[in-house]
Amino acid sequence: MKILIFGKGFIGTRMSETWGDEAVLSDIWIQDKTSVLQAIDEHKPDAVVNAAGIVGQPNVDWCETHPIETYQGNTQLPLIIAEACQERGVYFLHLGTGCIFYGASPDPRGWLEDDDANPAAVYTRSKYAADLVLSRLPNVAIVRLRMPIDHTPSQKNLIDKLIRYTQVIDVENSVTIVDDLVSAIKQIIEKRGVGIFHCVNPGIMRHRELIDLYHQYVDPTHTCEWIREEDLLARGLTLKKRSNNIMQSPRLAALGITMRPIHEALRDTMIRYAQHVMTPLNRPIDQGVLNQAHTTTVQPFNFIRQHKREMKGVILAGGKGTRLAPLTHVTNKHLVPVFNKQMILYPLQTLLDSGIRQILLITSAEFCGQFMNLLGSGASLGCRLTYRVQDESGGIAHALGMAEDFVDGNNCTVILGDNIFDENFLPHVSSFQTGAVTFYKPVDDPERFGVVDIDSFGNVLSIEEKPKQPKSNFAQVGFYLYDPHVFEIIKTVKPSTRGELEIAEVNSRYLAEQKLIAKPVRGFWSDAGTFPSLKRASDYFAQKEGIH
Repeated sequence: MKILIFGKGFIGTRMSETWGDEAVLSDIWIQDKTSVLQAIDEHKPDAVVNAAGIVGQPNVDWCETHPIETYQGNTQLPLIIAEACQERGVYFLHLGTGCIFYGASPDPRGWLEDDDANPAAVYTRSKYAADLVLSRLPNVAIVRLRMPIDHTPSQKNLIDKLIRYTQVIDVENSVTIVDDLVSAIKQIIEKRGVGIFHCVNPGIMRHRELIDLYHQYVDPTHTCEWIREEDLLARGLTLKKRSNNIMQSPRLAALGITMRPIHEALRDTMIRYAQHVMTPLNRPIDQGVLNQAHTTTVQPFNFIRQHKREMKGVILAGGKGTRLAPLTHVTNKHLVPVFNKQMILYPLQTLLDSGIRQILLITSAEFCGQFMNLLGSGASLGCRLTYRVQDESGGIAHALGMAEDFVDGNNCTVILGDNIFDENFLPHVSSFQTGAVTFYKPVDDPERFGVVDIDSFGNVLSIEEKPKQPKSNFAQVGFYLYDPHVFEIIKTVKPSTRGELEIAEVNSRYLAEQKLIAKPVRGFWSDAGTFPSLKRASDYFAQKEGIH
């Protein structure tokens, strides 16, 4: 049997790896039905699986601000594939989501496959829209999974999601163990099952159970704050209410397909997860331990834990500020007032609101004392400030390179001292793990900025520093997230024609490594480096305070 898989993400890759020679993981860019037909004609599969879709980065909140891209990826795309499969008479299995159900079900035992869903977010609505159409087509199966849990670390793995949050809700849910999902999908294809199937492991899991197993087998020092579900929205940690539900799988059972009880499967998965993220001091976790995991009490191993990265903040406040002369003849640009307080206090507050408490401020020797007189140690602001002198102006990347020992192998959030935001970056900062994130906003004069070119799915195509003919009007704003790899990249960057190490070049390196994502800024932003932009920022905050 040959299975053609569309979607090279988390689940698609796992299916391909597990099924081996029976699977073909397509690398085509689906633009229309013709491209799908060409792939089907080339590989002549017995079945097609769609594991492609739009989830958003770092989470589904992205979909709330990108509704068109979300519907294109989650509704239009599967219908295009289905149409091609119908023409060729090929069996089609589509991966859906159980997140379309919110809250208690009519049946106290859980939501059934034929129950009407109640999706509340752009992402869940887009997924359910595809289900409504596909479920009426012949030779088609829809497999709904919930909050996938896997023994392999991934940004889509619920284990990795929960452990990176400092604040977690403890709720009951149906969940899906990926090993069992992949096995169930293969059996559904073999049996040519049609209609909707809920592929969740029998039983109910609480987040606390997963974290407790993580303590036992991976990291006994891990901590988090347990908060209420309603606190997610109240604290601005999410944009939309999350789906929490219990699901039943009678149609799966009717085909004679079973998945392991969740409590058994979860423990087994966590032990195997530990193999991937830890180095044993005494002995490896062998297959015998895995086989015994369901019947005996397994003691935690003595592990060397990987370095768990913190998030540190870096404010770049150097430069001569010539565009604000003559004000900058007597003081640093970042100390001039924006409405009723010094400019530097705005980016500092942005970092504080993002949950960052260890902050490095880089500035010139001439004005370092003025910053210290204003900010001190940071204790009065609830943070710890470190200062560093930049003797020469060499560009943003050059200044950031001076922060390597301060960041000390951790992740860092970088903000330019003249960038003024009225935006909540906490969800982005708290969920960041690896790679790089740049932020953008449409402007009327993109040639003044680093320009980000974005496709219809939100993917970064290119970044250019102050291009004469910009490919888009999306300006790269002065707020960035980086993992520690950024410092190795900076060491290899060559000066531009302006004689500076450009941050656009650093981001382009991440892009070449497929480790860069871009996110829009929806709130107010001004670079405040010119008199018009300085006035615009002052006017905005004066109006916000009700002062005209």
